[in-house]
Amino acid sequence: MSKTIVTLGELMMRLKPPGKLRLRQAQAFEVCHGGAEANVAVSLAEFGLASRLVTGLPEGELGAQALRFLRAHDVDTSQVIRRPGRLGLYFMEEGADFRSGCVVYDRAGSVFSELSPDDIDWNAAFDGADWFHISGITPALSDETRQLATFAMEEARRRNIHVSLDLNYRERLWEYGRSAIEVMPALASLADTLIAGRGDCTHCLGVDGEGENGSQVWAESLTEQLFRRFSQLTNASITLRNSKSAENHSWSAHLRTQAGSYFSRTYEMTAILDRVGTGDAFCAGLIYGLVDARKPSEALEFGAAANCLKHSIHGDSNAVSVSEVDALVSTTRFGQLRR
Repeated sequence: MSKTIVTLGELMMRLKPPGKLRLRQAQAFEVCHGGAEANVAVSLAEFGLASRLVTGLPEGELGAQALRFLRAHDVDTSQVIRRPGRLGLYFMEEGADFRSGCVVYDRAGSVFSELSPDDIDWNAAFDGADWFHISGITPALSDETRQLATFAMEEARRRNIHVSLDLNYRERLWEYGRSAIEVMPALASLADTLIAGRGDCTHCLGVDGEGENGSQVWAESLTEQLFRRFSQLTNASITLRNSKSAENHSWSAHLRTQAGSYFSRTYEMTAILDRVGTGDAFCAGLIYGLVDARKPSEALEFGAAANCLKHSIHGDSNAVSVSEVDALVSTTRFGQLRR
């Protein structure tokens, strides 16, 4: 399959205390790289698609290390802008049992957060692109990246490139004077595919489903409302997570297309290693299934299985192949040793 997917967003360095230590206990940190759109780009490259990330990184060793991470995963880095400045960081405290995990951001003033639309060569960025993906994290960072996200989505639509938007609401990031509810409806009106978790549509769009939050009735009601409000949509997907403890979650997803309404298998995960990036893994899996021209129900199951597998992978990005995801989709016997 010869398809090119372009994503735009910040690549950060993640610092996490080893094991399940709290940040206040940390004397050392495990380091990896990630970011919503970067995670999608890496997953899609692992699936064999041409995957390009448009971002900004600092000059110097930290920027070079981040760039090597992308290249190691075969992500096209031709549109990575290097300039003096800093790399965005985030600190991750892993939850345990009934203690929730937490994230502390240190990304203000990063190179990416100060990019403007004029910094990007849009002809090169969208060269050969079939699909453009962005998340609600990018417009949350600064007024500059709000303008960048808006321009990028408008430009992709002008070029007849399919646009997907993961709402990805992060309350702690909206600090520059605009709220998500002010910004995100206009961006949602530029998307062909809209993806959201529980609560994202309420915070970002002022839309909620009817019935018990998280139920199938609620999810179908919510996507019906999204299709009515945003008439340009071809796909709307809602992820449904029920957290029983830090390591024990049930997860499924819903997809509405112009052809029908679908629900994935529910995965019961009882030994989660790392839940960060699981939503991005779903986005990448759903995108792959749709550009691979699979039936909507099959694309949804592929995305759900990719999400499930990411819960077993350390780090932000999903180090799994198409064959591994397809194997999970087609089996009910999990975790067997492959020989």
